[in-house]
Amino acid sequence: MLQLRHWVCGPLANNIYLLVNEQQKSCVLFDPGIEIAEVFHYIEDEGLTVERILLTHAHFDHIFSLAEAKRRYGCPIHMHPADEPVRARFVTICENWGFPGAPEPPGIDEPLSHGERLELLGTSCEVRHTPGHAPGQVAFVFAGFVIVGDTLFHRSIGRYDLPGSDPAALIRSIEEQLYTLPDETLVYPGHGAFTKIGEERRFNPYVGEGQRFRLTEAD
Repeated sequence: MLQLRHWVCGPLANNIYLLVNEQQKSCVLFDPGIEIAEVFHYIEDEGLTVERILLTHAHFDHIFSLAEAKRRYGCPIHMHPADEPVRARFVTICENWGFPGAPEPPGIDEPLSHGERLELLGTSCEVRHTPGHAPGQVAFVFAGFVIVGDTLFHRSIGRYDLPGSDPAALIRSIEEQLYTLPDETLVYPGHGAFTKIGEERRFNPYVGEGQRFRLTEAD
């Protein structure tokens, strides 16, 4: 039986997700961010094998513990190649955000591509490229839920004022890749509360039927 475990970790309150197959004693780790020792402890206390690490994008708060996770588990890392320039700037960005001495993240073992299906722990998910917040941002679409990174939040959207961000692409990604999912699809974002696709389509003030704010390059 599959379970999606969840922790809120670090000074930026990142949502850390672990998909677990209890029968197989195996798991998949998503976005190993800042200060995730409790996630590592859970994996090791439960005797789980980490089969893969999946990255929604390469912003520093989502890959801060990637080097440590790779060292501990030696499993392949999957990321969309469009975020390689973001990953390459990791150390500099960490210093700019007040995290000097952060370990250089390892390279990517397996590139993700739009429309790809991944077989994970006896189930499968679809990879959807959702650029806008980050050039290589992706969503992992499962039956009944989607892990979206920082593209869509509860009544909000991802930042679009960062290097490599694109507000027009962000809106297209939400409308074409996320709002096309069934209304009852649970949305698991990179930060903040969980939500549902139908609720965001109706009530999100940035994109959808409830839009009140218009994004521009100058915002």
